[in-house]
Amino acid sequence: MSCRYLFLAILMVLLHFSPGKAQDFDTIRNEQIFRLRGYVLNAIRFSGLVRDSLVLDGSSFHPATPDAAGFALLSLSAFDHLGLQSDADQRVIKILNAHLGLTPGVSPERSADGHFIHFMNVDTGAAAPCCWDDSYSPIGSALLVAGAQFAKRHFSGNTTIASLADQLTASIDFNAAIHPSLDGRIYLDMTKEGGGSGGALRPWNEYMLVESLALRQPNNDRALAVKDLWLDTNSLPQISYEGIPTLTDNVNRFASGFWVQQMHFFNGDFRHNEEFETFFWNQRDADKMYSTDILGESYRYGLTAGVSPQGYHADRIGDHPDNVFSPEAVAAWGDMDTLLQFYNEQVSTTSPSYKFGMVRVSATEPNWLPNDAGLVDHLFLLFGLVESIDPDFFADRLFPAFVEGDFDNDGDVDGSDFLAWQRGESPGGSLSPIDLTVWHSNYGTPPANSATNVVPEPTTIKVLLGFMIVLLRRLPRCQIRA
Repeated sequence: MSCRYLFLAILMVLLHFSPGKAQDFDTIRNEQIFRLRGYVLNAIRFSGLVRDSLVLDGSSFHPATPDAAGFALLSLSAFDHLGLQSDADQRVIKILNAHLGLTPGVSPERSADGHFIHFMNVDTGAAAPCCWDDSYSPIGSALLVAGAQFAKRHFSGNTTIASLADQLTASIDFNAAIHPSLDGRIYLDMTKEGGGSGGALRPWNEYMLVESLALRQPNNDRALAVKDLWLDTNSLPQISYEGIPTLTDNVNRFASGFWVQQMHFFNGDFRHNEEFETFFWNQRDADKMYSTDILGESYRYGLTAGVSPQGYHADRIGDHPDNVFSPEAVAAWGDMDTLLQFYNEQVSTTSPSYKFGMVRVSATEPNWLPNDAGLVDHLFLLFGLVESIDPDFFADRLFPAFVEGDFDNDGDVDGSDFLAWQRGESPGGSLSPIDLTVWHSNYGTPPANSATNVVPEPTTIKVLLGFMIVLLRRLPRCQIRA
């Protein structure tokens, strides 16, 4: 090879790996995050309620949902982390106040056990007019509470956010959404009077979040009884594609991609468990392989819920009208290379449909552009982009994985949990012997997620001595009879 050709070869390699190439991606990512920021800020109404979907070319008309509010709370935390929204904390407070009914003129419709109606008037929180779903939604309420707790952990020094998040969490009885048969089913809907109604879902799906939150409330008897049916990966139904096992609720059909993605970003029991996270990546690999082998796609994949030419549909392997592929799902799975390929086919300046970022595409209807984008589907694009900047952003702010005996919900079982038991803050109430036994059996269990600075805890002997003192104080005084 001549020196000239050698020089050209070296030059091409340097250009390929040059900072300019990385800068191109940074520019695209920043542009998309800017557009998604506009989406979230437009969705949050003056009332503090959050519109479920925005029309991309025209006037928006969708009602508000608790689901959308949960996604908005994660988004505001991310914008604050990136330095893009200086008043993010105040917007979080506005959302929490509205959903607690503390904003004048705003009183969200809720069931007797606290669950929010699925679709609400964007200004008042009253039930949306006919013919929007008027059921009381456990999963929508769970996404809202998980978002509130996420924001609390992000704005850790803000006592107002902490107080409001805890008030909201305590106002909803997730344990009531678990079917009393204790066979693992969770109700799809709650009644106005309280308690479940109609159909119920078996493991496994996104309703894992309802189970996780129920485990963390004081009256969690049903949640504890069905815990392993939702949280033990060895007991969950699975279906494989070309040898790749994926989670499902029916061994005869695949799940939609958003199930694992929602849990990845909202649920510490999922995110802090390596086996669950393996299923998160397995879903991506199966989706990608199926789209290549069966649908003939060179790079596109992402079968998940969202709009399609025929309307809203929860796409999955083997069930995907119009072969719609979602760049939002690809981003959530962290595949930035494929996301760039989507971007290069979507000229974001030529249509109003792109004003809030990349959109879904159809292989069978190549000229189709979505009319709207559901917030709970579209914001996976934002979450994936944020994780490409800070891979631990979401994991660090999710609640710790559940450990029995962890009465203060900090991820480990230690002396602080004994003090919580002593104060009557364990599931069984004040000085429950069963709770004490659970605590003692799990004492010393370390945090399930990232390491943190731990204050030295009392030794087991000192803690048990404290327990004996408590009991002695509660025993009647002995009287010596002559």
